[in-house]
Amino acid sequence: MTRAEASQRVRESIVAATVAIVAREGVGALTHRRVAAEAGVSLSSTTWHFATKADILEAALRWTADHEVARIAEIADRLGDAAFDPHAWAQELADWLIEQVTTERDVVVALYRLQIELADSPRAKETHHNWGRGLRALGERVLQDTPEVDIRLIVSTLDGLRLTVLLSGEDPAWLRDAVRRQLQALLG
Repeated sequence: MTRAEASQRVRESIVAATVAIVAREGVGALTHRRVAAEAGVSLSSTTWHFATKADILEAALRWTADHEVARIAEIADRLGDAAFDPHAWAQELADWLIEQVTTERDVVVALYRLQIELADSPRAKETHHNWGRGLRALGERVLQDTPEVDIRLIVSTLDGLRLTVLLSGEDPAWLRDAVRRQLQALLG
């Protein structure tokens, strides 16, 4: 392994540790020492890669946003570039949401906490802009008429459904029908 690869692995472990701490205990619990202990790296490694707490938080936000775009891109790739099929998309998006509120719950909780904490950060706003651009690019692959508006409506709807399940602690099985109905209502 090269030095660059080793450095990248340390950086990734720091970001993963940050996501875990933020999900479990909130942003207020985050310190360089806590991250180093969670990641199993030296304190100097955390400060070498991320000079400030804000730097670590912004990297974690970027990672969670990139992870979400990548997962939706996988869905788009799986469904292909054929004509938009609301039923197939509803099924895939519902499966993804259920996965998010169950097996990926910590990542999603961290994402929400990071978004709120970094709401006024210019670099976080840039991350959010890039995140939106990535989602719109995916929307343009499958939505014909108004992908800009449609993708915003879809993302807002999915976000609301996901947050509802996270906060209520309910069984997420109802998401399948909700996603299907919402996509039908939004896109006809």
